[in-house]
Amino acid sequence: MIKLIGIGLWVCAVALGSSYLVATLVSPAAEAGAKPKDPDYFQGLDYKSTETVTIPMISREKLQGYILARFVYTIDGKTAAELQVPPDPFILDEVFRRLYSTDDFDFDRPERYDLNSLTDSIKEEINKRYGQKLIHEVLVEQFDYVPKNEARGGNGKDASKS
Repeated sequence: MIKLIGIGLWVCAVALGSSYLVATLVSPAAEAGAKPKDPDYFQGLDYKSTETVTIPMISREKLQGYILARFVYTIDGKTAAELQVPPDPFILDEVFRRLYSTDDFDFDRPERYDLNSLTDSIKEEINKRYGQKLIHEVLVEQFDYVPKNEARGGNGKDASKS
């Protein structure tokens, strides 16, 4: 019985010792006097996602469909924590203003809409409102165009002709 307990303790000691040895050999050792790595672009930035906004698209005095859009923006984490008012409502307001008032939206080919100019203009306008470089980048998470006849409850018929 004592031999069995001794063997068990010996196996535990060997297992612990070997795992410690492997961990120290495999892990990179920090060199004394090594220069710390320069921060990259994304260090300290947080990604925040806005809510989905639904924008009615009106052309020729008729509702043509809806745009469903959601955006992600990058903001410095420390700055975001200090803000009294988060930028989300301003971003959604700017998105709504830009898309609702656009005249160059092609309802037959919505994929050709210039999203780069949209995101750049949103970023510039928000930074202008705050008076500092608050938003570093605006990304498109969702951008869908739903024609009026395919919207919820739509049965493919134009309700105005009934």
